[in-house]
Amino acid sequence: MKKVYVLFLIIALSSLALAGGIMNFVPQSANFVVNFTNNSQNYDALKKVNVFSFLLNDLGIENLIQSSVSQTAVSIGAKSSQVWQFTKNDFVIFGNANVKELNLKEAKSNQPSVEIVLKGKSKVLLNLLSALVGGNIGKKNVDNYTMNTFETNGITLYVMQHNGYTLLSNDPDLISQSVKTYEGKYPSFTFSQKIPSNIWFEFYMKNSVSGKNLEMIPTDGYGYAMVENNALILKGTSNFKYNDAKLRDKLISFNPNARSLEDMPATGDLWAAVDIADPVGFYDLIKKYAQDFNLEDHAISTDEGRKITQHLNGKAFLDASLSSEDTNFAATIYLAKDLSEYIPEFSKDASATFTWKGHTVTRDDTVEGTKTTHTFTIFYPNKIVVTDMEPQKAETFIDSPNKAKEMGNYSFFANSTWNKAFLVAYIDVGKIVKSLLQYPLTSGAFLQMKFDKDANLNWQLMIK
Repeated sequence: MKKVYVLFLIIALSSLALAGGIMNFVPQSANFVVNFTNNSQNYDALKKVNVFSFLLNDLGIENLIQSSVSQTAVSIGAKSSQVWQFTKNDFVIFGNANVKELNLKEAKSNQPSVEIVLKGKSKVLLNLLSALVGGNIGKKNVDNYTMNTFETNGITLYVMQHNGYTLLSNDPDLISQSVKTYEGKYPSFTFSQKIPSNIWFEFYMKNSVSGKNLEMIPTDGYGYAMVENNALILKGTSNFKYNDAKLRDKLISFNPNARSLEDMPATGDLWAAVDIADPVGFYDLIKKYAQDFNLEDHAISTDEGRKITQHLNGKAFLDASLSSEDTNFAATIYLAKDLSEYIPEFSKDASATFTWKGHTVTRDDTVEGTKTTHTFTIFYPNKIVVTDMEPQKAETFIDSPNKAKEMGNYSFFANSTWNKAFLVAYIDVGKIVKSLLQYPLTSGAFLQMKFDKDANLNWQLMIK
């Protein structure tokens, strides 16, 4: 009976240790967290996704990495299995990036604190870093904790081992805080959203943005990724606080349908469709953000800009060719009514203005070194086309006999599309790969966005 009791106690303690895991290192105060689980299983599943199978298997990237890691492991007197252990086991990335007021100049100088916690020996990781990039290994005492330091190219990383886990960060105070969290001195972070059981990783980000006059303020965001049906799927939600209840109700009442543009002709290997139900309201919202974040420019600040927006019907379609040598594109902005009266305003700063087939065309030149690129704007009664092609070539590009929904493997994603999406975009990855490497591949990436019943932003990215 005593042996049974001892065995039960050992099992119970082991269960508690496993339950602790890497997430117990994450402080509750962390404002971004990415937690990876079941990495080996999900990596094997990822290799069945067409584009990743091509990159890892057919292109040989996996063998190249494995060979390099094995050779590096031998050079530091370790086994390659010790190195791979860091990626096969669960690991978490977290930290803090506090930007109270979204001012771009301030944001660039506000370096975030980031930490990664992995299962494995810190000595192996330190020696691996040193072998790969060079650098100096030292020691430092922070808050009564002894940490290793790794310095290279003016960057200092702090490394510490605790209970079989390796903690790596650019901020020693964050490591100290996470160890104390693991020891129960601070509350730890927990994910609150409901997610499928077979996810690969989940993430959370708290937005620390505030503004004086904003009607909608981002508060936090979360999401997850999974490999399912031989496709990589990422889903997320960005939550907003609304200071203007009317704006919230308006966003909920809108019925955008960017999918209505999937019947548009498409020539290239990328297309994007946008449907904004209230262009004027969208303009006013953007203007307030621009004012509050010190990003305002002449086009946004003028009352003329708002008057021009009243001529739009909210729909726009981009067709682009990333695989061509010139990376051609044509963006079509559809009009609710003719805006001929504003053409002089558009053309006054243009490099050139001319008439083509009875339509006014402006040309804007950009000089980069010895190369000059041209952007043309063609004014039709019912639309405006912005393109990097001469008008005649742009017309041929736009009047393709093929529809956007027929491009690549878009049909694979069709059953997963949202009816109220205000943005839908598709990239024919296979066509780009074939153009660049002459390798036949069926693969594509699909993105969509919508506002949900609470006026929070939902997004989804799928790669097949």
